[in-house]
Amino acid sequence: MRGSVLVVVASVLLAAGCSSPEQSGPPTEEPSGQRDPAPVLGASHKLFPDPVGEGVLLVTGPPEGQPSGDPLELWRWDGTAWSTVAAAGEVPPARSFFAGSYDAGREVVVLYGGDVADEESATVWEWDGRSWTSQETTGPGPRLAAGMTYDADEGVSLLYGGDASGEISGATWSWDGTRWQLLARRGPTPPRWPAAMVDGRDGGPLLVGGHQVADEDLPPALGDTWTWDDGWTVVSSAGDSELLVNAEAIDHPELGTLLVGGSDLERANGDVLRWTGTAWEMLAEDVFPERQAFGLAYDAGRDVVVLTGGVVEPGSTERHQDLWEWSGDPAEPAVRVVGGGS
Repeated sequence: MRGSVLVVVASVLLAAGCSSPEQSGPPTEEPSGQRDPAPVLGASHKLFPDPVGEGVLLVTGPPEGQPSGDPLELWRWDGTAWSTVAAAGEVPPARSFFAGSYDAGREVVVLYGGDVADEESATVWEWDGRSWTSQETTGPGPRLAAGMTYDADEGVSLLYGGDASGEISGATWSWDGTRWQLLARRGPTPPRWPAAMVDGRDGGPLLVGGHQVADEDLPPALGDTWTWDDGWTVVSSAGDSELLVNAEAIDHPELGTLLVGGSDLERANGDVLRWTGTAWEMLAEDVFPERQAFGLAYDAGRDVVVLTGGVVEPGSTERHQDLWEWSGDPAEPAVRVVGGGS
């Protein structure tokens, strides 16, 4: 069962792609001349705030065809160019379908699980800006494509769902930097992956959409929104669409909790929705080109939202290798940044 579910996970991240992705949104001219070094934006990469406060941090997923067991790569985007980030000591192996959060209280990036050298991981890795540390403590067990976010009120990272060795879990766990705690055996129903999770403004963690497993066909999409407060409560559908997968969500200090992109299984979008506390409202349409399964983070130092990569076409292993920045002005689209990839 585990092998078949992993195939479905991979298919989900590829299948609900966008059509003609560069024909909407901001201009898409290719930069000319010699390009600065840039990361390969492979499967399930993620963006985080940088613990040392110098931009945003990229944790790469292994590009298609990369040998298993290669070390994970870290890159920093400072608004002008990419640079590799050296790590002192042990470096975790590259992984796909991993969960991640930024623990603002301890100022560390937390990674959990993923597919590593064809095995599911149950290891916590934390990055403090200088080095990685790992912990293998009793907890959720192996996980693929789980949702994860930081719960500022409780000072813990919250983990929900994911493929647990062939079964889709509905359990919710917390990680405080030392130990795991099981908070709920059941949560949003049906169990799903990969859902967007974010620590919502004034309302605690939110979970949006995702896929459920139905036989071994492409899993149906979901579009509901759930809030966490010692348990999950369903609140709303996701915006105008009833289905939303492979979206990303962030908290913006001025605009509040934002939901970006994603797919309804027919096409992706580049819209930005804002959480009102009870529902999602359209903040701005077509801010980004149509995207799903991309990286997203807020750069506090420069007050911009950064988006990287994403699936090119349904069923393809090809990924966008570009970078976009948005000022947060609903009247202005994002800008494709020269030097941010091709």
